[in-house]
Amino acid sequence: MFRVTENHERIIDELVGFTQVANPDEISRGKRRYHLTKDNTRRVMFILDGDFLLKLKGENKVLNILSAPSVVGVTPALDEPPIYLERIDYGKISFIDYESFWRLIFEKDLFNDAMSILSGQYSDLMNYIRLPKGNSHEEVLSLIGRWKTLPPHLKKRFSALYLIENSSHLSKSSISRVLKELKEKGELELVNGKFI
Repeated sequence: MFRVTENHERIIDELVGFTQVANPDEISRGKRRYHLTKDNTRRVMFILDGDFLLKLKGENKVLNILSAPSVVGVTPALDEPPIYLERIDYGKISFIDYESFWRLIFEKDLFNDAMSILSGQYSDLMNYIRLPKGNSHEEVLSLIGRWKTLPPHLKKRFSALYLIENSSHLSKSSISRVLKELKEKGELELVNGKFI
């Protein structure tokens, strides 16, 4: 994990001078959203400070929570990426167009760093796709495993219920029932509903 963070830092340090400040593309209920495609141009986003939700378009489900330093949108795709970033509280974000990003990656010999980031983003997507959806118990267990690895400052901010509800199609009551069962069996410990 640390090595991947170093890859993000190295690319940001080398390319930040070629980026522009990103203004929100959309503000919905006070939430600032940043799209990876604007005016038919793909963009690579650099999270310079703060925390952002990586969400699926249409469903608005949380795929991941990304903290600075982070580079988003490097994955090749035939169509517009079906994801966007949503600022949590505070954050600084900039962007560079996709073509320029890859040209600079080759010019500055950052290909291995970019491949490491690309691999991490594909892994996140595959983990989301492979989430068990057979029954609510399995899905909640899988999502607990995923969200328990958040950094401490994010664990303090989001309840387990919020994270699971916003990254699945399960109802609040189904999630609450499974969380209650796990706590009663001693298989899960939450403090004020949050992971510790």
